[in-house]
Amino acid sequence: MRGTDAKRMMRTTDYLTWFKDLDVRLQGRQDAHLLMSSNVYEPLDLLERHVRENWEELRRLQAYNNDWGHPVLLERIAARYGVKPGNILLTNGCTNATYLAIISHANRGDTVVCETPAYQPMWQTAERIGARIKWLKRRPPRYGVDPDELARLVDRKTSLVVLTNLHNPSGAYLDRRELKDIAAAVRRRNKRTRILMDEVFRDFAPGKHVPASTVDPIYISTGSLSKVYGLSHLECGWIMADAPTVKRIWPWFVLSDGNGSRYLESLSAVVFAHLDEYLDRSLGIVQQNRTALCQAMDPLIADGLIEGNVPDRGCIWFPAIAGLRDTDRLVRSLATKHGIYVVPGKHFGDPARVRIGFGNRPELARRAIGRLAEALFDFKRM
Repeated sequence: MRGTDAKRMMRTTDYLTWFKDLDVRLQGRQDAHLLMSSNVYEPLDLLERHVRENWEELRRLQAYNNDWGHPVLLERIAARYGVKPGNILLTNGCTNATYLAIISHANRGDTVVCETPAYQPMWQTAERIGARIKWLKRRPPRYGVDPDELARLVDRKTSLVVLTNLHNPSGAYLDRRELKDIAAAVRRRNKRTRILMDEVFRDFAPGKHVPASTVDPIYISTGSLSKVYGLSHLECGWIMADAPTVKRIWPWFVLSDGNGSRYLESLSAVVFAHLDEYLDRSLGIVQQNRTALCQAMDPLIADGLIEGNVPDRGCIWFPAIAGLRDTDRLVRSLATKHGIYVVPGKHFGDPARVRIGFGNRPELARRAIGRLAEALFDFKRM
């Protein structure tokens, strides 16, 4: 592999490789205080109960052909989010959904506008295709999207705009009015441009969960049962869009995935029949942990040691550490001296910040949060 290609490949995988390697090394470590995951922890007891209670249905669901996605799962997702089954393509998780949406719409020489700070796969897939990346800044403290600023970045070669809702890593939420304004701004500049909206965290927002693709057909929505529901290992992801867009993505899905697992899709169909129970569980966990996080961190914010309030939605926080332009040394110190693990902001394009995930078991989250507060006080006194 040529040197430049090798560097680009390492850049493409540096965050995910860093996270996966660290996750493997820390497995089973009782002395590790984990605040790096953006998932709610797995609801294994709830899943086991639903498997036991619905065993006969699971056996029946195995009889369905799932070459284009399990039809019962498609029907239940469609009913949940107010779309038609023909507007859904099932994928192996949300990262896979995002990848398929990008490679089916962006080409070498295109312009792709991506938010920053950003989850790396949202832009690096387009970069590897050969697209030119333009950056849309989502600025603290609100981390909103300025439609006029976005419109100025869209040009005649712009095939995609890539956004997240809730924003990863800040947790900021775009409501229906904002989605409409963003769509109108992009369409004014280029009627052929589409907007990919990763909505893997969106169900943390209160009220009716409406995919962006139902607000305006310019949007391609992606989601999964991972972050909010803690069920990453079901690999249940989806793309939602108008029917022609779904059919456009099909060939890429066939080439990369073949088809999904009938076993996992059957189990996901059972989960969707009880999804409110999973959601209530997750919201309760996150609310407990958010309360603990605010109690521990509010004094540090008041003292000026941390900049940025804890968001009122989701299970991730992206604060700045006062006086630091690069948090790498802090992150290493937290790990080596205190056994505390957070994500350095450089992986999202803002090295002055860290991303803190607070979806773990409340007793573990409280302990980790308390240690983090103590460690930050110690670090600033150095």
